[in-house]
Amino acid sequence: MLPDNSSWGSFVQWGVWGIVMAAVMAWIARSRLRTRPESNARRLVHPPSTLVIGLVCFLFFGAIAVISNVLANNTTTWWTTTVFIGFALVSLLIVADYFVARHEVSEEGMSYGRLLGSRRFLKWSDLRFVRYAPVMKWFRLETRSGDVARISAMLIGLPEFARLILANAPTEAIEPGTLPILQATADGSPPPVWG
Repeated sequence: MLPDNSSWGSFVQWGVWGIVMAAVMAWIARSRLRTRPESNARRLVHPPSTLVIGLVCFLFFGAIAVISNVLANNTTTWWTTTVFIGFALVSLLIVADYFVARHEVSEEGMSYGRLLGSRRFLKWSDLRFVRYAPVMKWFRLETRSGDVARISAMLIGLPEFARLILANAPTEAIEPGTLPILQATADGSPPPVWG
C-alpha cells in the first residue's frame, strides 16, 4: 500500500470514490426507469434506492457521531459531533421525502405532497412558470396564485408527468430551455441524476 502522503495514495482514494459514486448514481438512474403496472402509471414516487440511500447515510453518520464520542479521541469536539448529527438528520429528511413525495398526475393537473405541509392540487391551466433547475435536479412549477411545486428528477413516472405538462399546460408557461428537457423526458429520457 502506498503511504498516505503520496500523491498516488490520494489519486487512488479519489479514483475509488469516483467509481463508487458512478456505480451508485447509475443504480439510482436505472431504478427510476423501471416499468410499473398500468394502475400506477400516473403516480410519481421515489424509487426504493432513495430509501436505501437515506437509511444508509443516516446509519453511517449516526454511527460516526457515536463512535467518535465513545472512543473519546483527541479530535472529537462539540462541532464535529454536531456536523455528523446534522448529516444524519438531513438523511432522515431523504427518508421522509421517500414517504411524502407521492404525486398523482391527470389531464386536469397534479395532486402533490410536500415534506412539510398538506397535499395540494395544481391545475395545468393555472401554471405561470415551468422550469427545470439542473443544479437542484427538479422541475419547478409555479401557478398564477404563487403556489410552487418542485418535482424531483429522481422520481419514477416522469415521462407521464412530462407528457401531461406538454399536452395541457399553457405553452408560454414553459421556459424555452425547459421545453427540450420535457420533450426528452416524455420520450423516456429523463434528465440525468448525476452531473
